[in-house]
Amino acid sequence: MVKDNEYKTRVKALVGLYILTILEQSPAYGNEIAELIKGRTLGMISPNPNALYPLLRKMEERGYIVGSWDKPDTRNKRVYSITEQGVSYIPTLREIVRQRINESERKLQILRRDLFGEGREE
Repeated sequence: MVKDNEYKTRVKALVGLYILTILEQSPAYGNEIAELIKGRTLGMISPNPNALYPLLRKMEERGYIVGSWDKPDTRNKRVYSITEQGVSYIPTLREIVRQRINESERKLQILRRDLFGEGREE
């Protein structure tokens, strides 16, 4: 079984890559990022705000993104933009996610072959 921490790390990497990819196109606020991820993945990934906002803060702490309030006096929406460091991190994160997806596909192929006989040479 996939350990809970391993799963969370995989999801964070995947969502992190989506965040950077989205922000590379244009600045966005948290709920907008969540909706864009949900739309781009056809609902397969729907980031929970309780997980998304801590991830955005962590990415900001690491210098990948920067956030600013759209209206500093009311602190209505925090709009995030990608930094140069974030842009340069995309290829590395993309490769990490690619490797994890490839590993997941390999594991699914084993299950398909064993449980459904798919991919067996007859």
